[in-house]
Amino acid sequence: LEAVPPSVRRIDVVEIEPQVIAANQHIAGERRHDPLRDSRVRVFVNDARNTLLRTSATYDIIVSQPSHPWTTASANLYSREFVALAARHLSRDGVFVQWMNAAFVDAPLLRSLAATLAGEFSHVEVHEPIPMSLVFLASRRPLDPAAWFATPASRLPGAIAALRNAGIASPDDLHWSLLLDDAGVR
Repeated sequence: LEAVPPSVRRIDVVEIEPQVIAANQHIAGERRHDPLRDSRVRVFVNDARNTLLRTSATYDIIVSQPSHPWTTASANLYSREFVALAARHLSRDGVFVQWMNAAFVDAPLLRSLAATLAGEFSHVEVHEPIPMSLVFLASRRPLDPAAWFATPASRLPGAIAALRNAGIASPDDLHWSLLLDDAGVR
């Protein structure tokens, strides 16, 4: 949440484990920014799949950061069913973002997740913005994440600083992090 630019007006956080929220509250004073005190944030203690099934909300961005796909609570969040459900809750230009720890990804798992996303979205890219951290971007529209730097939103106070917290300071940072473009994914 620390890297969410100020142009984002509402952030819904879904966390299945209440102790994760309690742990964040416990260490809030040690962090430079307590994301749960951000007035844009609404926290739902629930399963992400169940939350999407129970809402009619649409989002410009859905970020999925579950634990590993072989864990019980996370396995469903890597499924074609979940990706399709998330796609239905995206705005027309919306982007689905899937994070995965590369340390636990072998070639078959990478191909499986890429194929799952490519089966639901017409445009998919894979980035590695920091070592061993894979970020899949999926959308119905062509993807150009670096284009954000030319938008008025990038000039809002704190916008660039927020992205710097995630290691992104310029469009070049996004270009060098690209591992697979859409053709490579397919």
